[in-house]
Amino acid sequence: MRRYTETKNYWKTGKALEYFANFIRRHNGPVFDCDAFAVVEELLSPEELIRLIKETFPEKTITRMQNASRRPNRLDFDDDPREIIREIWSAEFARARLKKMLFGLIDRHMEQHPLEKCSNEPFARRSVELQETLSLTALETNVLMVISLTCSDGPLASPESAHSPSSPQSRATFIAKCLDCDVSEVLALLDENSKLRRYHCLNDEFGINGSLLGFLNGVRNEPLSSSYFRISREEVLPWEFYGSLAQKHGGILKRIIDGANGKSPVNILLYGAPGTGKTSFARTLAAELKRKCCIIAQDTHDHRSNEATSAPSFRFGALQICSSQVDPAKSLIIVDEADEMLRGSSGGGPFALFGAGRAPAGDKGMLNALLDHVTTPTIWITNSSADELDESSRRRFDYSIRFEALDAEQRLSIWRNNVEKMKLGSLVSEEMMRKFAKRYPVSAGGITLVLQNLVKLIPAPGEVEELVETLMKPHCELLGVENADEAMRPAEDYSLEGLNIDGSLPLPRLIEAVRRFREEPSGGIDRPRMNILLSGAPGTGKTEFVKYLGAQLGVKVVVLMGSDLLSMFVGGTEKLIRRAFEQAEAERAILFLDEIDGLVQSRSRAQRSWEVTQVNELLHRMENFTGVMVGATNFAANLDAAILRRFTFKLEFDYLDDAGKKLFFERMFGTPLTDAEAALLAGIPNLAPGDFRTVRQGLFYLGGDVTNAERLEGLRRESAAKQANRFAAKGKMGF
Repeated sequence: MRRYTETKNYWKTGKALEYFANFIRRHNGPVFDCDAFAVVEELLSPEELIRLIKETFPEKTITRMQNASRRPNRLDFDDDPREIIREIWSAEFARARLKKMLFGLIDRHMEQHPLEKCSNEPFARRSVELQETLSLTALETNVLMVISLTCSDGPLASPESAHSPSSPQSRATFIAKCLDCDVSEVLALLDENSKLRRYHCLNDEFGINGSLLGFLNGVRNEPLSSSYFRISREEVLPWEFYGSLAQKHGGILKRIIDGANGKSPVNILLYGAPGTGKTSFARTLAAELKRKCCIIAQDTHDHRSNEATSAPSFRFGALQICSSQVDPAKSLIIVDEADEMLRGSSGGGPFALFGAGRAPAGDKGMLNALLDHVTTPTIWITNSSADELDESSRRRFDYSIRFEALDAEQRLSIWRNNVEKMKLGSLVSEEMMRKFAKRYPVSAGGITLVLQNLVKLIPAPGEVEELVETLMKPHCELLGVENADEAMRPAEDYSLEGLNIDGSLPLPRLIEAVRRFREEPSGGIDRPRMNILLSGAPGTGKTEFVKYLGAQLGVKVVVLMGSDLLSMFVGGTEKLIRRAFEQAEAERAILFLDEIDGLVQSRSRAQRSWEVTQVNELLHRMENFTGVMVGATNFAANLDAAILRRFTFKLEFDYLDDAGKKLFFERMFGTPLTDAEAALLAGIPNLAPGDFRTVRQGLFYLGGDVTNAERLEGLRRESAAKQANRFAAKGKMGF
């Protein structure tokens, strides 16, 4: 434990006296607050002050001041020393002599403790660090010094009181008198666009940031720069961890960054889904380039003013400060969670026209100025879409990478990395990791969080899998992440047997064809596509077949409704279609577009140009897709003819025939039919597999014994409900 040592504050006191001397030299008005004279109170004892006053003023003048008509201005030597000085100041006839007396006290102190000899004191050193770190001018530094010395426990005070409320003008006037400068210069430095405000040195009431004041007074031991940026020293993932991402983008990124050599701006944008590893990729890139990795602050907080300093204006300033403090040829800056900074005040975003759903936006002009002039290579990271960035800002990025949601293989790599890093290899097997990676489509942070909590539980080997499941499920529920296994797992009693399919080949042969397509190497001239169209009325088994196909092949199925790809904005649908195919291709997943009728209706009936362009986009993607795409529709007749030609196989799922009805009845209800009951069932038209499931679920909650007659009646009602339905009215659907 370090022993107490008294801290000398001669430099701080000297600066306060210097400002005070300037103030009283130029201030000739009243002083309402006696604290304005607190700075000289410590220069002599009360007894010495009274003796000095009596030596300075003639007895006649003292008597006149003691007999003043108003009590607040009446001289009383029994009052507090600072109040005695204020009482003398209030007598205008004595003010000039009082000033001369105070100047004498100040000069005497300055002779005993010259500022240059006190420059090694902590407050003096931190003042220099403040000026150098923020690249402040002498006037900017002095404005901050005056304001810091006039805080609640500082030696300086404004002459105002509650009777004379502070205003920007009066505040600036006081500071200008202390610094012997023009008021307009001070007002410019207090403006919201000034460096002092943008760097959050001052709050909206022109008080000093509490964190900054703590630094000046030695409460904080960290360097001032840590309020604006930090040097990342965390362990990073190996470059090889990023596999195809590193191979595809690594080479060009390195050439762009190293080629600029810190002499011209380089701005890289990483954007896309949250939790996809953008930040860790940026840190790994810095390590790969052997550059100092600087992270711009975003969560600092001024507890005195209760003011968060993560606003765009602060972070813009922090970026400038960071760039001025590091070697641009040997450093890399990361601006994480830059969404608000990148969304300019006139920026885009789909709801900008309506003023809805917008977070506080940054200054587009300031953003573009930084993109054009900061020469330290900077990586900007955002979860926003590219549409939300102003086009003039987007043009300034030298390179960009869109990060999609993690696929199962990427998640498996993260599981492996975390298990190795946390030394859990003896508890978490490769088989477990593969299962978790496939089942839970969570972010890298979610995987890390679950394993960190697993470590805290000190599990026995036999309970690890159950504990991971227990920890993962509420995390997924909280974030709205659907269990991938559950989402596309076929029903336990699902079977191809009994389905009424009209197509070019039986379903088992189609499954083997898809398997062969996936196993054969891609490429080659005119390699056949694997696009499959499933048509038919609702409930006939189209979606269940796709689930079954994915389960049989052990392949993930990316499911999107046609409505998921429709955007209210021109060009938005085309982008969503492109991303859907890109995601499926990256994950080697089956892309299942359900209910695509509204998305790809015949162009001959199109009334708007964008209805044609979205069909053209889908045509282009289907033509060049190297994976398996399945489309499902209830209205095949409405589809564009060119779209139909792009499907390699077309299967129509019709209503069940008599044999299929009997098979599904006995399978779903687990009971045989008599000949009479079978005849009744055969007479119920337009039944689909989904009708049997609906009836079974409805009867389940009735309890008690359920008869076949009740089951048949339930199926009859389902059929009757379809009689006026558009699907039944259309009859058999074909090509």
